[in-house]
Amino acid sequence: MAFNNVGPLVFLAPGQTVTWSYSYGDDHGTQYASADVKTPNLGAIHLADQQRKRKNNAGVATYFVDIHNQGAGGCFHNLQGGGMS
Repeated sequence: MAFNNVGPLVFLAPGQTVTWSYSYGDDHGTQYASADVKTPNLGAIHLADQQRKRKNNAGVATYFVDIHNQGAGGCFHNLQGGGMS
């Protein structure tokens, strides 16, 4: 299941990092998320890494990803991604 435009818009200045978390309520297997860039990037380079997953005793899975701006300019983004196939 692919997704785009998930979550609020977040601005990352050069060198900043944000950690995102998202959940479907149950375990959807391996999921991957990256930055869904919303504005002309003006030199921004968004890197997604540290993909993580936590599952509680009720079977609810929460996924995590860090987005880093490695570029020379700032940019707004939210999330896009999906499951591995």
